[in-house]
Amino acid sequence: MGAEAAARVLILAAVPPRFDPERGALELSVGDLLDATLLRSLGFANRGGYERLWLGQAIHSRYQEDSLAADPGYQREVAVAATFPHRGCEVTVHGRLDGLRRETDGALVVEEIKSVRRGGSLSPAVRQLYQRQAALYAWLLKQRGESEVRAELVLIEIGSEVVEREPVELSFPDLESSVRQRLNALLRTFESKQAAAADRRAAATRLDFPYPSLRSGQGEIVEAVTAALDRGEHLLIEAPTGIGKTVAALLPALRHALENDRRIFVLTAKTLQQEMATTVLELLNPERAFRSLQLRAKAKMCANDQLLCHEEYCRFAKEYYSKLHGSRLVPRLLDEAGTLLPDPIFEAARQVEVCPFEVSLELTGKAQVVVCDYNYAFDPYVALSEFGADSDLDSTLLIIDEIHNLVERGRGYYSPALAAAQARAAGAALGRGGAPIHARIAAICESLARLVERTVDERLEEAGPGAEAAEAPLPEDELWALRPAFDALFVDYLEYRRETSSFRAEDPFVALYFDLLRFLNGLLWSEGEAFSRCVEAGAEGPRLRVLCKDPSAFLGRVLNRTHAAIGLSATLSPTDFYRDLLGFDPERFATLSLPSPFPAANRRIVVDPSVPTRWRQREAAYPLVAERLTAFAAEVPGNCLVLFPSYQFLDRVARRLRVPGKQLMVQSRASSDREREAMLDTLRGSLLGNVLLLAVAGGVFAEGVDYPGEMLRAVAVVGPCLPAVSLERELLKRYYQERFERGFEYAFVVPGMTRVVQAAGRLIRSDGDTGVIALLGERFLTHPYRRHLPTHWLDGADVEALAGDPAAATARFFADLGARTTT
Repeated sequence: MGAEAAARVLILAAVPPRFDPERGALELSVGDLLDATLLRSLGFANRGGYERLWLGQAIHSRYQEDSLAADPGYQREVAVAATFPHRGCEVTVHGRLDGLRRETDGALVVEEIKSVRRGGSLSPAVRQLYQRQAALYAWLLKQRGESEVRAELVLIEIGSEVVEREPVELSFPDLESSVRQRLNALLRTFESKQAAAADRRAAATRLDFPYPSLRSGQGEIVEAVTAALDRGEHLLIEAPTGIGKTVAALLPALRHALENDRRIFVLTAKTLQQEMATTVLELLNPERAFRSLQLRAKAKMCANDQLLCHEEYCRFAKEYYSKLHGSRLVPRLLDEAGTLLPDPIFEAARQVEVCPFEVSLELTGKAQVVVCDYNYAFDPYVALSEFGADSDLDSTLLIIDEIHNLVERGRGYYSPALAAAQARAAGAALGRGGAPIHARIAAICESLARLVERTVDERLEEAGPGAEAAEAPLPEDELWALRPAFDALFVDYLEYRRETSSFRAEDPFVALYFDLLRFLNGLLWSEGEAFSRCVEAGAEGPRLRVLCKDPSAFLGRVLNRTHAAIGLSATLSPTDFYRDLLGFDPERFATLSLPSPFPAANRRIVVDPSVPTRWRQREAAYPLVAERLTAFAAEVPGNCLVLFPSYQFLDRVARRLRVPGKQLMVQSRASSDREREAMLDTLRGSLLGNVLLLAVAGGVFAEGVDYPGEMLRAVAVVGPCLPAVSLERELLKRYYQERFERGFEYAFVVPGMTRVVQAAGRLIRSDGDTGVIALLGERFLTHPYRRHLPTHWLDGADVEALAGDPAAATARFFADLGARTTT
């Protein structure tokens, strides 16, 4: 789907009307003017969002392109707006119509394009809704001063592409009257919302810290966040893990949001962090002064095993609106709890046979605080409508946990890839079917696979002998030339699947089609020095890739439209790296860096410089690392976590590691969520403290997870955990060198040492926690790695003072700790 089409649907379906009582201004979309009764009959697939438009997107695009070719004056995806007075308010209505053409008699004709099933027909209610929509666009043009305006439905039959035109009867006086009535209803709703906002403002004065006292550093966070929100600034807070950053930031953010009728989105990178934030919000909301919602990923909220979001293919989407309103599910859920959690939402929605994820989205618009993944704010394909390109975010506050992860995540949003293996696998899977559509799909998939393979072969040959990846031009013209055939086959295939009732949950051709669209979109936006276009021939086979080296333009487009964004992390140095690559406006930017509040005597940090961990030394290092870790773990009177730079390094050492008295658990690349949770349960339940857990740095066991009390007594990190050398990293190094003059440091050392510090932060998270942090590798004591060690680790000494034997240092630490405890 093109970006224009996506923007149009978001405007129609989900951007809420905005009322400013001080200015007497009301802004709304054409969708807001549609009668609520008619909206209940609106098809589920028309509710907006990238994936929910998949059935009609190709049809619309092809029709519009054909119309433009036949009539150069034809306009598609036309933004329209009109402003007029109503009951003392200045009302602005905006929207985006499908097509607009001018007839020979000078009249403007509004086209409302809809796709209809082959052999099917529109229900009277749906037809009335579409006619009303087209009529409102015509009314908007009339408001702008057009003298002669007509409207029609353009109905395109799926598969056959037969076009039927239906003139829409227009009575502009009747439209004017109905619009005014709808505006009166909206204004009454706003008056009710203003009364609720007044109650929340009163509640804001009663919000209090949910614990008996503030920890050291939390007071500074409260003050800094309060000041930043008052000034409308962005604030990055760097503070050690365990200090309680989340609650200290949420308290002033909630006060500000409730006092100023703003909303908060708490964005996290991991589900565990979402659950932690939700728990904090429950503690801050004892009187249910506000509503908070935890938004779970769509795939985990799907009650239909087909994962197909259309009313024709999913019973939870069929008649969605009528079932939703008839059951009064949303009001009921809002009345039952101040904290809206995924499991109760899922079960309640399943019982009345409506889509649980869509119910979550309904509730998202009614919650003052939403806890969700980064994707729902920044991913261009799955972002909530509140974060659409045309949305006003001035009333939005962002609390972004572990914000250091957002740089890499942001790069990933804008780095699409297209693999020959995926195309060939899709073709092979479909080719086993016996219908003509299967043969057609297999043929075009093979064409795409060969295009990718041929391009990669040619470009790598040009790059030189032995090259496995290269920055190179991509076959844009050939890929765009395949798009119309893919569109046509996609529509025919979906209709075939419907007619034969043969849908499946993970369809390889559907997945390939959307990956192709994303890749083509990537070609459109990947201009300039912030992007590279690459070919690769790795273990997964030939593929084309658009590489985003700097996501700041896209991330900043969201961040800088908000009232304020508060970023939290234990590792935000160097500041200019994160400020610039996240796209923060330097004129609205502030930082706060806090030392560790925990007693230095409660932990021992030791660096073992005898261990070589550079890539070329690894084969020889594995036995030595295993030997040093065996001795180290044997001295730990409790559970021990060891983190490695890669699964390969972990596996090679794990084969050699045997610690008497310790239960060895090893994270694998294929570990499921359930297996990982079982490992954590084993740690929690290990009363003897005899678990030795081997895992990878940057993974689920190293970030965003708590090991409270004596659940963990030691952490070892092997090497500075640098990313693997690759074309991607080399291109990043080159880009960062040109921009910051610190290419290697920013491309390799910063992400590697961030993993190290995050992993070490799992150990000491309260005043009572004690333990040992061991860093194995000589590079920790050299530049530039040493300057990325937290200053509070040094206690004013030089970094060389950390050098030592981990086993001996651990034995002494716990002996001294035992002596202090006895005393």
